[in-house]
Parts: sequence; C-alpha cells; structure tokens
Amino acid sequence: MEKKIEDKKKVVFLFILTICILLLFAGYIVSARKGGAKIITSGDTAPEFNLRTPDGREVRLSSRRGRVVMVHFWATWCAPCREEMPTLKELYHYLNDKDFDLLAISVDEGGTGAVSDFMKKYRLDFPVLLDSERVVSGLYGTYRFPETYIIDRSGIVRYKAIGPRDWTSMANVQIVQKLLESR
Repeated sequence: MEKKIEDKKKVVFLFILTICILLLFAGYIVSARKGGAKIITSGDTAPEFNLRTPDGREVRLSSRRGRVVMVHFWATWCAPCREEMPTLKELYHYLNDKDFDLLAISVDEGGTGAVSDFMKKYRLDFPVLLDSERVVSGLYGTYRFPETYIIDRSGIVRYKAIGPRDWTSMANVQIVQKLLESR
C-alpha cells in the first residue's frame, strides 16, 4: 500500500514538473515575441537590419540583395556555437566566391571586446556583426543559439535551423548550393 502511494506521489510530481517546464518554455517563447515581434521562419521576408562589425564598419542586409545570405545568430558563451564555428568558416571559404554571404551576428553583451578576442582565437575571417542589445535577434524572434537563417536572392528566408549544425555536411552544403543555382 505504501509503495502505491509513493508511486502516485512520483507520478503527480512528474506531472507538475512537466507542466512547469511547459509553462516556462511558453513564457520564453512569449518573451522572445515581446512587442508583437514575429518568429521568422521559412517563407517569411527576412527583416532588414543595419549592424556594425567589431571594427566599426556598417553592414546592411539589403546591400546583399541578389546574393544568398546566411544570417547566423550566436554568442561566445554558447558551447554549441563555438563547436560549429570551424564548419561555418569552412562553408564560407568554400562558397564565398559564388554569390554567398555569411553574416554571423553576435548577441554577446560584452560587444566588441569579447567578440574580437573570440575571432582571433578561432581565426574567423568572415563578417561578424554586433547585436549586443539583441534588437536584430528580436526582429527575427530568435530564442535559442545558435540559430541560422538562409535567405534567397530576393530576401526570402528559405531555410531556418535552430541549434548547431555541421555546415560542411553534404546535406547542408546542398541547401545553400540549390539556392545559389536558382536565379
């Protein structure tokens, strides 16, 4: 009899824990959408943005129109982001001369200092932009890092990935190459 009561207590506890986790996740999603911001997904027009690089250069998404653009949100404190950086660098070098741009947007609150040190450590030579106030990540509705959007030549999001990827895998390279082949 005591065992049945203990089992019921465990079931009730797990049920309550599950509900709490779901409510926390729902709250997180709602907070990511604060101010009525939409969570951008495949088929949506990519929101325009204007950000600066660590060395102060200004970069506008619209200046990349006519090219395939990967917009990649990340942070130096994000372990999965650090793990996938070498594959992003390799993809960038493989496709950079083929109407392809990679815009890696850092959401680090530390801004220039943290990002510049990270870029040196990992020898990153692709464009890194700063979004320490998370204004642009808010426009896109990002809520997990890394989060990646691949945008076609006309400014439409054609692929969205939440979480890390091996960007050198044949499947991921083909996603980008298909967009590069379409005019």
